[in-house]
Amino acid sequence: MLFQASSILSLLALTGVLSAASIRPQKRTSVSDISLWGYGAYSNGAKIFYSEGLAYIGLTGLDDVTGVQTNITFTEDPNDTTVPWTITANSSTVTFNETLYMYIVPDSGNMTQVGFAANGSVPDGGVTTGFAWFGKNVAYAASESDYEMMFWGLNTTTEGVFGLYWNGGSLLDGAFPVTVKSTAPTHPTS
Repeated sequence: MLFQASSILSLLALTGVLSAASIRPQKRTSVSDISLWGYGAYSNGAKIFYSEGLAYIGLTGLDDVTGVQTNITFTEDPNDTTVPWTITANSSTVTFNETLYMYIVPDSGNMTQVGFAANGSVPDGGVTTGFAWFGKNVAYAASESDYEMMFWGLNTTTEGVFGLYWNGGSLLDGAFPVTVKSTAPTHPTS
């Protein structure tokens, strides 16, 4: 049986279009269960955790906490910096009563601790949107062309636990730069 050349060309063209459509990258929506680690001079690869509404870096929790303290995971939309990053308690004994968003205060003129709050409870000047990935590093997209990574660590009263800060201005004594990443350490951190 002979086929006409136009039929074969039409079939080949249709096959090519269908193949191209099937391998086209699909946009992901939100990604959940992301753990974040802080890398710096004193916190090399320690997890970021929640304690009483604020972000900390450490292998253990704070010694003097009377409220909620827990490991957390993040949910984010890798394609949209206008979607806040939410947190979930990574614990069988802790749950949050409301949706909590990570926030920073980018333009305060001071270093302020990174925190977690419901949208109506974010401090003045705080933002819950603008977070993005710069490779495996967490950045704040101040604009489409300005990605900032100004995270800092600062000692707490518990050895080996550091507050996670955003530098919106002047440095506090003892602060050290921190890179926040989605990559777990490949070596023991203790």
